[in-house]
Amino acid sequence: MILSIRTKLFIAIFLACLLIAGGLAGMLQYRLNRSFLDYLNEQENRSLGQLENRLVEVYEVRGSWEELEQNPQLWISILDSAVRSSFLRINDNEPRRAPPPPPIRPPVRPNQDPAMGDMPPPRAHLAQRMERFTGRIVLLDAQREVVKGSLRMGIPDNLLELKSANTTIGYLGMYPRQRVTEKVDVDFAERLQRTLWLVVLLLAFPMAGLLSFLLARHLGKPIQALRNGTRQLTDGNYSLRMPSQGRDELGLLTRDFNQLAERLQQNEASRKQWIADIAHELRTPLAILRGEIEALQDGINQPDVTTLASLHQEVSHLQRLVSDLYDLSMSDSGALSYRKETVNLITLLQETLALHSTTLQEQGLQMQATGLHQHPVLIQGDPQRLQQLFKNLLENSLRYTDKPGQLQIHTQIQAGWVDILFEDSSPDVPDDALPHLFERLFRVESSRNRATGGAGIGLSICRNIVDAHGGTISAAHSALGGLQIRIHLPLQQ
Repeated sequence: MILSIRTKLFIAIFLACLLIAGGLAGMLQYRLNRSFLDYLNEQENRSLGQLENRLVEVYEVRGSWEELEQNPQLWISILDSAVRSSFLRINDNEPRRAPPPPPIRPPVRPNQDPAMGDMPPPRAHLAQRMERFTGRIVLLDAQREVVKGSLRMGIPDNLLELKSANTTIGYLGMYPRQRVTEKVDVDFAERLQRTLWLVVLLLAFPMAGLLSFLLARHLGKPIQALRNGTRQLTDGNYSLRMPSQGRDELGLLTRDFNQLAERLQQNEASRKQWIADIAHELRTPLAILRGEIEALQDGINQPDVTTLASLHQEVSHLQRLVSDLYDLSMSDSGALSYRKETVNLITLLQETLALHSTTLQEQGLQMQATGLHQHPVLIQGDPQRLQQLFKNLLENSLRYTDKPGQLQIHTQIQAGWVDILFEDSSPDVPDDALPHLFERLFRVESSRNRATGGAGIGLSICRNIVDAHGGTISAAHSALGGLQIRIHLPLQQ
């Protein structure tokens, strides 16, 4: 069975809540038992105060502990008279007033009944508690010798010092309880435990279920929405945008989803535009070729030098366009080969300018190279691809600069980088077109007139070549009134 993420979240949160509730209940139960045991020990310690006064009175009357050692019934009588009222007051919820001390009786004869007076017989649980209580009391003399009780567990902690006339006459101590043994106390502790676990079952269990359900639904809702949105993206609905809520991981994931959808939508629009642009670029020369050939077939034109030159021009244009598209596809996919070596960028630039100087002069474009450094500017690059970069920039200026025009080229070196600037004269490029100049098949003129521009591929190839050399290329307005292209390349370390 496959569980949904909402179900998994519910189970995980529910179990976590139950574990927390169970752990708290266990801790409370442990602390309750310890606190109850401490309460019983504290109540018994309070009883030692009355026993202390009674023993001091007995010692002052008899002058020693000898009679207590020889007469067990006297020890029992003193314990009962000192402790019974304390337990009766605690168990019967009587007002906390000190009971009158019992009279001091003469020594009890061996065959005489215990001197208990006319006190009422204790209830069963009280008698059992008093028996366990008196069995843990230890009386020591001034030399810490045992008078009554047993030191089987060592000398008790927090001994009470018994004094008479500012003289230490003995010590009174009691071993604390280690566990609850009396039935009434055990029953009381068990009732508290049952009440505690009943609260956990009747309150914590439903609350954990409700909280787990609400949290699972709250966390699972955006996840389910993202799942549905991803399915719509798969179906091609790239215009879908998810509402972003919160700044947590789910909110960030939603924003990432929207960015992905936006990028896919842009890529889809770019793909459609790419196909339309390629079809447009191919349609024009093919239409011209077809018209020329049909004119030859119909006898309208003769296969003279002019007609053949026109056909050759269109075929050359097609060949150049196909070659540019191939280079662009190779550079986009990273398959364009680069053979990098140490290159003097200034020398390479001067050689490229020398090869095209005649063409620039014939087209009425005055070129001026300024700021070219005399010392070598070394970079790691492919000489052939860098020449192709400079050639494409020169051809771009030839196509779009009004004749006569100007072209200035200069370099700048700063902090491990070299900048090469190509600046031409008017016409300028609109501000909104500057960020798109390096996109594939982008041209400023909307008419796409082949007489005023190329296919819009050259600058895209320039960007890929610069990226492959670890640099950047950007466009801005030129001080000459035209376009400025800045190439930013890293120097060789």
